[in-house]
Amino acid sequence: MTFNAIKLATILLTLTVGVAAALFLDRPKDSVKTAQPRLAETNITKPAVAVPTASPNHEAVFGEGKLRIVLKHVERKSERLRYAINVTYPQIAGSDNLYILRLNQYIQRLVTDQYQWPLHPSKADLKYYREKWSDVFNSVDIDYDIRAANDSLLSIYFEGYSYGIGAAHSVQYSFSLNYDLTVRKELKLPDLFDHRSKYLEFISHYCITELSKKPEGLSEDAIKPKADNFASWNITREGISFNFDACKVFGCASGKQVVVIPFNALRPLLNRRWQNVLQRTMATMVDDI
Repeated sequence: MTFNAIKLATILLTLTVGVAAALFLDRPKDSVKTAQPRLAETNITKPAVAVPTASPNHEAVFGEGKLRIVLKHVERKSERLRYAINVTYPQIAGSDNLYILRLNQYIQRLVTDQYQWPLHPSKADLKYYREKWSDVFNSVDIDYDIRAANDSLLSIYFEGYSYGIGAAHSVQYSFSLNYDLTVRKELKLPDLFDHRSKYLEFISHYCITELSKKPEGLSEDAIKPKADNFASWNITREGISFNFDACKVFGCASGKQVVVIPFNALRPLLNRRWQNVLQRTMATMVDDI
């Protein structure tokens, strides 16, 4: 190769490297950063609403395979009236029988009643909201979980979180529906037990014993043998689940509590009909959480 050819090749190589370097250095310096998603700004005026961590069981087929539970959802929000509603509730499909229609209406009303309070604020309330809490909404969030569904009974757990403007945090609460599909009526806790048994005393003692195993200080007044203390309950595969809302038996930071009393422990207290019903239907129940 001649001297001139070598010189020309050297010049061309130098130019190529220079152009490549210039192009590299001329890239936007924040190209990697701009490819990352931006974090949304968080409004910390309103305390975060706690939500259940377990995935609820929304669907079930029961009633000899003829009935099924379907999900209904209500979402309402008003900037002017300052409320936000997010509610999920069950309805039974597969039959136009009058008792099913009435049960669906009852479930819908049971849930609807829970979110009426924020819908009609007074003028004084709205003025207070505008002046003191400009970016906060009253809110109600409700979901449900099917605890049992078979040919004899339906047991549904409802959990709600309610927040009122100005409060320090949302309030967790629960309610339940236990329905006897055989006699077509809602079950109350006394319906399961022999009227001569001291079932409330037994339930109270069992719950106190179980909850006392935890290190938190227990409020035994909330578990005394009174019907109101055990209003939220469900029939599950393992037994009867008693639901204690956050702040009821321990400090609020401990959250909700559940005590399941096995059927074997309750059997001597049950009336004869429910001894037979639960023995016959346990194997077909939907698993609880």
